[in-house]
Amino acid sequence: MRRYASLLCAVLFFIICIHSLAHALEPVPDLSAIAYVLYDGDYDYVILGKNAEQLRSIASLTKLMTLLCAVELVEAGEINLDDVITASARAESRDGTQIKLRAGDRFTLEELLYATALVSANDAAVAVAEYVAGSEAQFCRLMNEKAKALGLTNTNYTDCTGLISIFSNNYSTALDQAKLLRAGLEHDLFRKILGTQEYYLKAQDRKIVNTHPLLELPGVEGGKTGATTPAGHTLATSVQVDGRRLISVILGARSREVRNEEAKILHEWAEKNLVGLISKEQVLTPVLVPDGVLHEIQGVLASDFSLVAVSEEDLEFDTKVELLPNLRAPIDRGDKVGELVILRDKEEFLRLDIVAHQSTGLASWLRRIFNKAIHFFKGLGR
Repeated sequence: MRRYASLLCAVLFFIICIHSLAHALEPVPDLSAIAYVLYDGDYDYVILGKNAEQLRSIASLTKLMTLLCAVELVEAGEINLDDVITASARAESRDGTQIKLRAGDRFTLEELLYATALVSANDAAVAVAEYVAGSEAQFCRLMNEKAKALGLTNTNYTDCTGLISIFSNNYSTALDQAKLLRAGLEHDLFRKILGTQEYYLKAQDRKIVNTHPLLELPGVEGGKTGATTPAGHTLATSVQVDGRRLISVILGARSREVRNEEAKILHEWAEKNLVGLISKEQVLTPVLVPDGVLHEIQGVLASDFSLVAVSEEDLEFDTKVELLPNLRAPIDRGDKVGELVILRDKEEFLRLDIVAHQSTGLASWLRRIFNKAIHFFKGLGR
């Protein structure tokens, strides 16, 4: 059984925070996009949304999954960034946004991935799909298998570019796309590609520039643009605010300008309503280590705890500490020693890692006897 402890000091800290906010929370913005979501990429929950689980055409947001499938294969060593790919006639024939490759042209896989991400090149995406799986149809099977593995239950792919719409069974939701972007950003290569401002396409002796409209703003990690007639204008964006990952997805905006502005509004609102609650330096609980040189160390959070609050009710919750059972030395600073459970209306909302604030080595047998005696007499005094 885990050990439980009330966390009165932290509860009091929450109350102090709630009553000492430097400014009133900003009201929820009124957006015109048909569907959108603002998603907490660290804590895995929806902050705001409208029609967030409505099935819709998503245009070139489809390429997020194309990129993720290829990146994972690179990381697994099954394909390499310097692999040379010869473009097919089918890739050349793909309409929409292109790098205008020709059948027989040779590119590295890296070049095609950057072209797919930065300028949303449909011909490049098809060339990647054919190289990885032999055909676009087979690659879509990989995409759907990955969607299922990620729990994207309202997503289906029938092409690797997004030119095909919901009317031909290529669809997703704002929420599923936010979860997909979150999963992708866990991969260094995926994050690097989406965050690249410009890339030299050696095969064509030219520079391509990332079309994501918010990439130059502070904290923006990257994302993906899209636009087709069935989908409207779409945009996925991840932003780091005070070390917190916040993801927005806009679907069905009426113009590129509206889409870009509403994504910016969402993230500005989130930044203004991000409330710091517990510093990673705040001591949450003592942690007994009977065989440690230090028989009692301090438990703190692994990282600062903050929330984007829609209203002050979002900041009202209870907490409890669950320490790992049978903790034994040696313990290094930063090692996990338990979890802080955040409860809303008595229901579990979040679990945050509690880590050791100090290191403690293994004590000598004499010191361990002394520590046990201290614990015994402390117990008598309770």
